[in-house]
Amino acid sequence: MKRKWISKTAMTLGVLTMLGAAGAGTTVAFAAPPTQNISGNAVSDNTSKRSITIWKYEINSASELGERGDGESLDPAVAPDLQGKKVMQDVNFEIVRVIPAAGVDLTDPLQQTEAGGAYTIDPTFTRQTGKTAADGSLTFDVGTGKAADGIYLVREIKDGNGEYTYTDPVTGETDKKINKPMDPFFVWLPQTKRDDTSKLIYDVHVHPKNIVTDTDLDKTVQGGKGYSIKAGQDFQWEATTKLPDGLYSEITKDMTITNRHDKDGNPIADLNITASPAAPYDLFADYFTVTDDLNTNLLLKDIVIQVLDKDGTTWKDLTIGTDYKVSLNGTAVAAHPVTNMTAGAAKKVEVDLTQDGMKRVTNDEDTHIRVVYKTTVEEDFNGVITNKYDVDYLIPGQEPVKDTSDEPEYYNGGFDIKKTDKSGADLSGAEFHIALTEQDAEDNIFLASDGKTYRKTAGPGGTPAADTLPAGVDYLTSTSDASGNAQFDGLKLDWFTDSNGNGEQEPSIPSEATWDRADIKKDYWIVETKSPDGFELLKDPKKVTVTLDTHENNAPEITVVNEPKTKLPFTGGTGTMLIVIIAIGAITIGTAAIAIDKKRRAV
Repeated sequence: MKRKWISKTAMTLGVLTMLGAAGAGTTVAFAAPPTQNISGNAVSDNTSKRSITIWKYEINSASELGERGDGESLDPAVAPDLQGKKVMQDVNFEIVRVIPAAGVDLTDPLQQTEAGGAYTIDPTFTRQTGKTAADGSLTFDVGTGKAADGIYLVREIKDGNGEYTYTDPVTGETDKKINKPMDPFFVWLPQTKRDDTSKLIYDVHVHPKNIVTDTDLDKTVQGGKGYSIKAGQDFQWEATTKLPDGLYSEITKDMTITNRHDKDGNPIADLNITASPAAPYDLFADYFTVTDDLNTNLLLKDIVIQVLDKDGTTWKDLTIGTDYKVSLNGTAVAAHPVTNMTAGAAKKVEVDLTQDGMKRVTNDEDTHIRVVYKTTVEEDFNGVITNKYDVDYLIPGQEPVKDTSDEPEYYNGGFDIKKTDKSGADLSGAEFHIALTEQDAEDNIFLASDGKTYRKTAGPGGTPAADTLPAGVDYLTSTSDASGNAQFDGLKLDWFTDSNGNGEQEPSIPSEATWDRADIKKDYWIVETKSPDGFELLKDPKKVTVTLDTHENNAPEITVVNEPKTKLPFTGGTGTMLIVIIAIGAITIGTAAIAIDKKRRAV
């Protein structure tokens, strides 16, 4: 599919879409413009070398297209304006010489094609290929003298791997993908000077500008590529996208945008724009949409939409209804919260930038947009949740773009306990607590429903008193049922090496990369805090290693066997005799007291 921006008075200018990360804050300067061979003789000579030089660089939007090229190298006085443009290295091109069909004036190879009979390839000219240098330039020398005269077709071509690619001269990143190659164009050699038709240019310079749409999607969970926390606690997913250029342009000159497409990629009519500096035209992208079909195990509490300021550090909230619109499962949501707290229910969130939003992020020079999904899971959830998102947008004159992010993961694990007597019979009524370390288990410090630990009872020898649990927080406990089964679910797992000890995964540190799933696990210690009737407590904590698979195992991870209570001797008769003696003594004392009282009264 072809695409071009074209003014009402000049030749085609290719516009492409490129994917991949762009170097920020640095540009590659153009080489000093060479002195061109421009002759005042209207008749072509037989001594000058004929050449075409391409200068390949990027622009941010249609408003930067400038005037049409005239085939001349840039004037040194104007060249500094190009310092802010980022050039494209190692872009592959070819040129062939063509022979127009009778009566055909070749001006636009998009409209006048070889297949349509507008021209044939000149077999006397050997096809030339090349790639742009670090300054974005590429020169084709086609020969010397009149034998080199003619009309040439310049085309961007694929690399040796069959793809359109380029090298970022700032970062050095190679084989970056070009989604849409530059549109081809015709060049006469020698070319008549545009502003003085009595002169000829033997070394023509062309400046194809390319609008870059580098979306660079990045999905994270709590800022990293993996995450685990006690199930039931809040956490968030971040869908961060580099904003593509061309979402909004202020057009100040007449222009025709050709090769337009609808969202399905079907060609639609050209857009003729009438504009001037006094009456500019606002050109917007057809749409920019972030779609996240959240895992149904997630419980959605709300979302937040933010953009990253050009300072590279400040995230700013956008306004729902003004800067963006939201739908949940196809239903528009006009205000926050955007919520669905039903496990198993669909939660497809779609965020669309409005035209006001496109204009705002462009004028503010914001660089990225992110959607923050505030979520949780049910307290007994075990397993892995992965999630990705899509970005779709359509810049006028380009093909529709759809990108998909990677899939970070959220983890929880659980394990089963079997409670029996020494014969293997099931025991019910045994209560267990869980600790993060063996020392915590010995010190009565246990895990609670908020994912934190608290001291349950004061210990001997001046051990600190029990902690007061926050309101709504309970210790995690499990009691064996009639079948002797108990379990703990939704436990946090270790999934990365915390190199700097800050408790947070930092993807920028190689050693903190997410572990392979087989290595994700965590040790816990169980403590029996209440034994079944007729049995002794376990007395020592037991370690259990929890993995992503333990909750799915058919066999329990640990079997706890209780010893029966011993039968102590009967207390015997001594205790009864003592009670009788005490009773007789009480009666004797009472009788004496009555006798003494009677004698006193008689006197």
